[in-house]
Amino acid sequence: MRAAIFKAVGEPLAIETLPDPEPGEGEAVIRVSRCGVCGTDLHSTSGHGYTLPGGSQLGHEYGGEVVAVGKGIERLKVGDRIAALPCVGCGHCEACKTGIDVLCPNMKGYGGGLAEYATVNERGVTILPSTMTLADSALVEPFSVGLRAVRLANVTPETRALVQGPGPIGLSVLFWLRQLGVRNIAVLASSTRRQSLAETMGGEHFVTEGAEAQQQINTILGGAPDVVFECAGVPGTVARAIELVRPAGTVMALGFCMVPDTIIPGMALIKDVTVRFSLIYTREDYAKCAAALDADGDRARALVTDTVDLDRMPTAFEEFRAGTGGGKLLIDPWA
Repeated sequence: MRAAIFKAVGEPLAIETLPDPEPGEGEAVIRVSRCGVCGTDLHSTSGHGYTLPGGSQLGHEYGGEVVAVGKGIERLKVGDRIAALPCVGCGHCEACKTGIDVLCPNMKGYGGGLAEYATVNERGVTILPSTMTLADSALVEPFSVGLRAVRLANVTPETRALVQGPGPIGLSVLFWLRQLGVRNIAVLASSTRRQSLAETMGGEHFVTEGAEAQQQINTILGGAPDVVFECAGVPGTVARAIELVRPAGTVMALGFCMVPDTIIPGMALIKDVTVRFSLIYTREDYAKCAAALDADGDRARALVTDTVDLDRMPTAFEEFRAGTGGGKLLIDPWA
């Protein structure tokens, strides 16, 4: 099979031919339909903060069709259409009881989705609704990230919400706020690059960062936001979220920042702000997300601005790293 491989910082990804995967016990092999490029893929190959070792196979936002099953498989069969967790815990430890598999000290990664075939663990699989297109299967993972954050924020239709950073994760938060009936929403960005995309996904109140931004946000929402979803993941945005949120409000941080950042704790203390970080999702989030994408796929699909084949993938990957991409970049390994 062909797969995308990270070689070294400063080098484009290599498309290499590898042996086709074989399923182990409790595992299956899928023919990958789509795989998304995540911000963590860009961060972990940039040389800033944590960097993947050379030779790593990328891709953790993926889905496809089961083509082989290993021993001990109980509910999967060849032909099933699935999305899968990119890591699966042991299922027995205290960390696994949180529902967040990546916290498990014995978790196993299954993040090789930027390839023609990938191995998945049956315990991490969500079987997709029969009416859901496989072209949307790679959206389950990023939209599940947004779902968990919105769920943890305990929003109601009356919540005044600010989405800070309209990248793919910020837009997935926007999608779920709309799904849950929240209508009083503003989107804050450093530029207008994603304004039309945000508006297409329901974020009609778009504010560009600047001296007047806070007043504009408060005017749009009818007061300071109850919840700020920090989705930009760059230094200074958590501090800015603390500044913007109302007293006794909540900052929900999803942005993946891997370099040192500075906040003034006293500012959060004076406002009695809750700062909560949200790490990925649970299996239940995956299942709920698949059902929602099946029911409201048109709105979610607007997030996808580029779909390329494996040959074009290294160039498109670097374009997104440089900030010239739009929303979500998907790879179709069979195009």
